[in-house]
Amino acid sequence: MDSLYIVIGVLVIAVIAFLVLKKKPSKPVITKAPEAHRPELQEIVKAAEPIKTEPVKVEPAKKEISFTERLKLGLSRSRQEVWGKLSGLFSGPTLDEETIESIEELLYSADIGTATVAELIEEVKKKNKEERLTEESFKTFLFDFLKNKMKPIQEKVDSDLYTFKKSEEGKTKVIMVVGVNGAGKTTTIGKLATKLRAQGASVVVGACDTFRAAAVDQLQVWCDRAGATMIRAKEGANPSGVGYDALQAAINQKADYCILDTAGRLHTKENLMDELAKSKNVLKKLDAEAPHQILLVIDAITGQNALRQAEEFHKTLGLTGLIFTKCDGSSKAGSAVTIVEQLKLPIAYIGVGESAEDLDIFKVDDYLRALLGM
Repeated sequence: MDSLYIVIGVLVIAVIAFLVLKKKPSKPVITKAPEAHRPELQEIVKAAEPIKTEPVKVEPAKKEISFTERLKLGLSRSRQEVWGKLSGLFSGPTLDEETIESIEELLYSADIGTATVAELIEEVKKKNKEERLTEESFKTFLFDFLKNKMKPIQEKVDSDLYTFKKSEEGKTKVIMVVGVNGAGKTTTIGKLATKLRAQGASVVVGACDTFRAAAVDQLQVWCDRAGATMIRAKEGANPSGVGYDALQAAINQKADYCILDTAGRLHTKENLMDELAKSKNVLKKLDAEAPHQILLVIDAITGQNALRQAEEFHKTLGLTGLIFTKCDGSSKAGSAVTIVEQLKLPIAYIGVGESAEDLDIFKVDDYLRALLGM
């Protein structure tokens, strides 16, 4: 009987030991046995196919686009819808009378003015009699004609607008920016301040458009990014007073530039234009030569209508130059030719987009090549 109990006890202990060993541990411990002691792994490794890994697609770094390329992209609409069609009018290898008439019709839709078109066509006919113009030689002729119209005027631009040079007398250069509502004054001033700051110039910006709080807030964002000082006042404050305070602050800080934003003005409203003249004259109490530059921002979309605006602003303020904006959204970018020629005012900057890099120096050759697709 005692032997039976011993056998039963041994069996119970064996069963318990079996169950304990069979149970998985709650936290598995991973061990790595030497390959020699685990021959089954050798077979698995041999049988396994090599893992195929696809190379990681790394986005290439964005190539810095030159302004020449930006200009070509910006003027693509004008080029495609008007100027680029000129070459396509050729029905044969050389220019004939029918083609000249088609070119004339297209040019009248290009917003460069009737007088300029008439002169151009007359010159084309004369040149074509001397030597039959081909598609390529016609484009070269057109380039030279337009360049001769613009270049003498463009040479009048003050280089201080482009390249910052510290004034030997420590004088603050004052730039007054004007234009109608929606032309892009505020954004343009922000870009201009950014460019001058990038060259190491100190800039004070006067937010004289006290009638639009949104415009002042927008200008503040640009100034914060550029590291420029902005002088602002309460909504509805006297614009000329803000301009005076801004220039006073710039003089006190010995700033290199003082850029003054102004409220958008309809050129047909005489009282509003008179207020701009007042804002200009107030600055002379602090500096008899101020403002040193008065720039009119022109929206390319307005085409020839911009000419009338410019004439009125010029008559009231005595403009020193133009800034041609929003060329990327218009087929009328060619209107710059007539505006420059008729007003005898140079274009200082041209804008083709929203970023600071989309505003740059207006260069006749680059502009015409982008316009004509050369």
